[in-house]
Amino acid sequence: MDQLGMGDVLAGSRFGRRAALRGGTLALGGLAAAALIGCGGDDDNGGDSGGAAATGTSAASTIDKGDAQRGFYVKDDALPYPYNFPEPKKDPKPGGTLRVAATWDVGPMDPTLSAAGGTVTVPNVVYNRLIGIKRGPTTDPFKTELQPELAQSWERSPDGLTYTFKIRPDIKWQNLPPLNGRGFVAADAAFALNRYMTEGVHRAYYVNVDTIQAVDATTLKVQMKRPVADFLNPLGSDKQTIFPKELVDNGDIQKKVIGTGPMILQEATAGQKVTFTKNPDYFQRKVLLDGFEFRIMPDLAARLAAFRTGQVEYAYSPVAAPSEVDNLKKSMPDIQINMIPLTYVTFTLALNLTDPKYQDERVRRAISMALNRQQLVQLVAEGLGKAVNIIPWTYVLDKEPTIESGGLGKWMKYAPDESKALLSAAGADKLQMKQSYYAYSGANDKTVEVAVPMLQAVGINVSGGKVDYTEFNSQWVGSKLADATMSGWGTSGFDADNWFYGQVFSKSPGNRWRMSDSQIDTWAEQQQTTLDPAARREIWKKIWDRDLDMMYRPPLPNGFTYEVMAASLRGVRWGQSSPNGNSSYYNWGSQVENAWLDK
Repeated sequence: MDQLGMGDVLAGSRFGRRAALRGGTLALGGLAAAALIGCGGDDDNGGDSGGAAATGTSAASTIDKGDAQRGFYVKDDALPYPYNFPEPKKDPKPGGTLRVAATWDVGPMDPTLSAAGGTVTVPNVVYNRLIGIKRGPTTDPFKTELQPELAQSWERSPDGLTYTFKIRPDIKWQNLPPLNGRGFVAADAAFALNRYMTEGVHRAYYVNVDTIQAVDATTLKVQMKRPVADFLNPLGSDKQTIFPKELVDNGDIQKKVIGTGPMILQEATAGQKVTFTKNPDYFQRKVLLDGFEFRIMPDLAARLAAFRTGQVEYAYSPVAAPSEVDNLKKSMPDIQINMIPLTYVTFTLALNLTDPKYQDERVRRAISMALNRQQLVQLVAEGLGKAVNIIPWTYVLDKEPTIESGGLGKWMKYAPDESKALLSAAGADKLQMKQSYYAYSGANDKTVEVAVPMLQAVGINVSGGKVDYTEFNSQWVGSKLADATMSGWGTSGFDADNWFYGQVFSKSPGNRWRMSDSQIDTWAEQQQTTLDPAARREIWKKIWDRDLDMMYRPPLPNGFTYEVMAASLRGVRWGQSSPNGNSSYYNWGSQVENAWLDK
C-alpha cells in the first residue's frame, strides 16, 4: 500500500530546507515562488521578534525570519506586507475569549444541507474532519498539505481503488447528552460519510465511491468504483465534518452540534451571536482559549468600528484597498497584517460561448488584447494587484508567470491594433456585446467603468450594465449567461479537479462559460484518474495552455486581499492561496485549537 498518512511539516527549499513529499503532504506548487520570497538564507537564523516584523515594514535586519516551529517570514519584495510572518518567541498563554465579527447569520446546523457560511462555520468549530488540511502560521502559503485528524494515518492501494484509514483510539465525543462522552469509533465516521454520499448537497464528492464501511473500531475502509487522484482533499475541507448518528436519529442535527472538536457550542442566536466554551477532553491538545465567540455584524462600518475599539480581535473584510489598510495602520500601528498570495484571478470577462459571434477564437483573442490589464490594476486596485490566469499557476508552473514573459500565452498582452486586425479578419468589426454584471464590491463597478472604454476603443459596441443579484446569479450559476459579463467567477474547490475538470469539462455544471472543447474534455477526464503526480501535471499544463490559447475565458486582474488581526491574536493565520480552502469565513475550526491571546 502507498503511505499517505502522517504529513510532514516542511518549509520548502526556498526557505533553505530540502522539500519532503511523503506522508499526508499533497503539494500545490510548494517550491513555485522562489523569486517572491524575501526571507533571506538559512531559515534557522531569525532576527529580533519585534511587532514591526508582523507588518513587514521594519528594516530587513530587524525582521524575525522565523523557523519551522513558529512559521517563516514570506514576502514579495515588491509588496508592502508579507504573505506570512512567524509567531513571536513567547510561550502561549491560556485563558480569554477570542471574538470574531462575522457577516453570515445562523442557519441550520446540518452540514449536509448547504455550503453556506451560516451552516458550515459553526459545525467546523465543534466537529472534526476525518483528515485535515494544514493551516496556521507554520503553513507554506503556496501549498496544500493533508494532515491527520480523526484518522491518524491512511493508505491507498497501488491500484487506487481502496483507502484504509486508521482511527485514533483515544477520541471521545463531547460530554453532552445524548453522546455523554462515549468513545469515537470508525463506525461513526462511516455513518457520516455514507450520509454525505447519499443525502444533501455534497454528494458529488462521492460519485466515484462504491462502499464506505467500518472494518473494526479503529479501521475505516473506502472502496472506489474507479481510481481518482483527488478523493482525499475534500475530506479535509470544511464541507465534510464528522457528525454523530445520535443527532440524526433524534432529529436534532439541524439545531444542535455535539462533536469531538476543540469547542463546545453554548448559544447560537440568529442575528446576534454564537458562543462556545473550550472542550476539556479534546484529543489533539489542551485548548488554550477559555471561549470563542462569533458576533453577527453584516454591516461593514460596524465590523470596522468593533475592530478599532478592541471589541473583537478579528473582523471579516474590514478593509479592501491599500489606502484603507494604510489608514487603519496609522490609527492602530500594532495590528498584524498579511496579504493572501494571488495565484489566480477570481473574475473573467465571461462570454456566452454557445453564441456564434464568440465561437471564432480570433474574436475572443481580440477581446482579450483590447484590455489593458496593467492600467486596470492601477486604477482599480491602486496599483497592488496581478494579472494571472483563472487557473492557479502553482499547479502547472515552477515560477509565477507574467504577461511580459509569455507565461500567460500570446493573447493577454495589451495590443489594441492587433485586436482591431483580428476583429476585422473575423468579420466582427461591429461586434455587439451586451454585458450584465453584479457588483460584489466597489472594485467590480470600477472594473466595468475602466474596461468598457477599452473594448469600445477597438470598435466593440458594449451595452448593458448592473443587474439585480438574484437575476444575475440565476443566469451565471445556472450556466444561462445571455451574452457577456465582467463578473464571471469560477467555482471554488479544494483540489485540482475543480479547475481541470469542474470548470472546463463540457458537461460539468461548474462549466458556467459553456466551453465545449473535445481536446480539453479528453484531458479533463484523463487527469482525474492519473495517479502519478508528474504525469498528471503534464496533462494540467496542456489544459492550461489550450484554455489560454483559445482564450475561452479572458481573465480580469485582481487586487490583493489583506488580512488584519489584533496585535494580541496568536496561533492563527489567514494567508494561504485559496486552492487549499483557507478562508476566515469558514475555517476557524481548524485553527481555533491553536489560538491564544497575548494579553
